[in-house]
Amino acid sequence: LLRAPKLRGGFGELLMQRVLEDALPAGSFQLQYGYRNGVRVDAVVHFAGRLVPIDAKFPMEAFTALAASTDEADRKAKRRAFIQTVKRHVDAVARYISPDDGTIDFAFMYIPAEQVFYEAMIREEDADLRDHCAAKHVIPTSPNTLLAYLQLVSFGMKGLAMQERTRELHASIRHASLELEKFRGLHEQLGRHLDNAQKKYLESVRGLDRAADAMESLTRAPSAEQATLPMTPAVERLFDEPLPEPRDR
Repeated sequence: LLRAPKLRGGFGELLMQRVLEDALPAGSFQLQYGYRNGVRVDAVVHFAGRLVPIDAKFPMEAFTALAASTDEADRKAKRRAFIQTVKRHVDAVARYISPDDGTIDFAFMYIPAEQVFYEAMIREEDADLRDHCAAKHVIPTSPNTLLAYLQLVSFGMKGLAMQERTRELHASIRHASLELEKFRGLHEQLGRHLDNAQKKYLESVRGLDRAADAMESLTRAPSAEQATLPMTPAVERLFDEPLPEPRDR
């Protein structure tokens, strides 16, 4: 049943789907997710508004040939071929990393069997394949390690969210501090204006008092001595003499 590559790929996707359904809540992942450029990945997991792409189409043909070899020389040749095939598959998985579509900076390569994962990633003597995965930002996973890696991504996304929240909090505190300094400047300016207004008010009160005193001095009634003009004795005699009788014309 699994001789055809398409059937083997579908079987690997089914195994991955079962793992995701058993461990993750409904709605937290999507199968056959399409990007804006038309590329379609086997599955994505949603974490804090970001996507974790997962590929399940591992090339089992090269591993089958490696497992069937009995001669040591042939096994070394088949192993080199297997490693090169996996490297090419890693390059294909790396294209699912698309920050423009909201993915994280890594993609998961799901290997549907623990024996294959062990042969590819654990028994690799010179660590060339692991270094290639790290350079391409591809994380190889297996049925037993997929959930652990997803949990690490979840913790990492929570840490990033907390870091972003902390950055926003620092920015808010800085903004509040700037607003407080601006209010302090306005408050000091208002105090200077009030001080100047108080000084002007006192000056106007003193000016008003001076104007009121001047007005009062102008309207004050003159005394009897100031109202009587002094007269000479000759003028006084004129006033004492009787007036002459009027003459008839």
